[in-house]
Amino acid sequence: MNNSFINLVAIQLRELIREPEVLFWAVLFPVSLSAVLGFAFSQQGTKENKVGYIQNQVAATHSALTNLQNNTSDSLSNTHFTFLPLDSTEAFLQLKRGEIQLIIEPQPQNTFTYHFDPGNENAYLQYLQLEQKLQNGNTSQIKPVITRGSRYIDFLIPGMIALGLMNSCIWGIGWSLIELRIKKLLRRMVATPMNRSEFLIAQFATRLILTLFENILLLLFACFLFDVQVQGSLFTVFMLFLAGNIGFGGIAILVAARPEKTQVGSGIINFITLTLTIVSGIFFSYTNFPDWAASIIQYMPLTLLADAFRSVFNEAATLAEVGGKILILLSYGVVCFIVGLRVFKWY
Repeated sequence: MNNSFINLVAIQLRELIREPEVLFWAVLFPVSLSAVLGFAFSQQGTKENKVGYIQNQVAATHSALTNLQNNTSDSLSNTHFTFLPLDSTEAFLQLKRGEIQLIIEPQPQNTFTYHFDPGNENAYLQYLQLEQKLQNGNTSQIKPVITRGSRYIDFLIPGMIALGLMNSCIWGIGWSLIELRIKKLLRRMVATPMNRSEFLIAQFATRLILTLFENILLLLFACFLFDVQVQGSLFTVFMLFLAGNIGFGGIAILVAARPEKTQVGSGIINFITLTLTIVSGIFFSYTNFPDWAASIIQYMPLTLLADAFRSVFNEAATLAEVGGKILILLSYGVVCFIVGLRVFKWY
C-alpha cells in the first residue's frame, strides 16, 4: 500500500473530524437513536398489552375473571397484561381507535367470548396467551371483528395517509431546498428580483398539488382493495389534508433553513421523520407508551393528523370535532414557516 493512498485516507478522516455536525449526524446520531428506541421498546424486557373486558351481569360472578383481575401483575413469558373494565360501547370504541386490540366478554359457566380482528397478528397472539392462562376445560368462543371501521386495516390506512403526507412534505420541500443550497442554486436565485417568501410558498403549493394526487390514489386503492370507507364528510377530510400540508410544509421550511451539507440535512430529516413515524401511533396505538410519554405524543403533528383522520374515517367525526387538531396543525405550520423564513440561509 503506497503512501499516497494512506495520505488520502488521512485527509478524509481529518475533514470528517473538522466537521462536528457531520460527525454527529453520520456517527453519533444512529447510536443515539438506537439507544432511545431500545430503551423505549424494551421496557426491561416486558411487553405491555391492554385488554378490555366487558362488565356485564355475568362478570360479577365469574370466578375465572376474578382470578384474572387479581393477577394483572403476572407475566406470561415477557408479556404483561393490563385488564380494563369497560361497558360494551366503550370497549368497541377503544378497539376501533386501536387503544386495545382484544376484548373479553364473560359468559355463563366460566367461559369467555373473545372479540378481535383475526387479521391482526398481535391481537391473535394476545388471544392465544390469555386462552392458555384462563383454560379451565370449558370451550370459549371467538367473534371476529369484521365490521367496517373496526378492523385493523381501518386503523392503519388513515395513519398511512398521514405518514405519506408528512414524508412527502418534509422530504419533498425540505430536501429539495437543501439540495438547491448545496448546488449553489439558491445563491443565484436570491440575486434575482424574486420575492423570497413567494419562492418558499411556491415550493409548498407545488407539494400540495402532488400530495393531493398521492393521497387520492392511496384512498382509492384502500377503498377498492380493502373496502375502507370514509364515514365522515370528504370536506372534513380535505380540510385535514390542507391543515396537514400547511403544518408539515412549515416544518419542512424550518428544517431546510440552515443545513449546507448532505449528511447534516439527511440526518435532521431522518431524525424527525423516523421519530414521528415510530412514536406517533401509525402502526400501533401510542397509548401503549407510558402515560407521561403518551400525554406528550398526542400533541405531536403526525399524531394529531393520524388521530383526526381516523376519527373522520371510522367515527364520522365532524369538522367541529376535529377543529382543535386542525388549529394546532395550522399553528405548527405558521410558526415554523415564520421562524424558518427569518433564519433561512440563502447563500
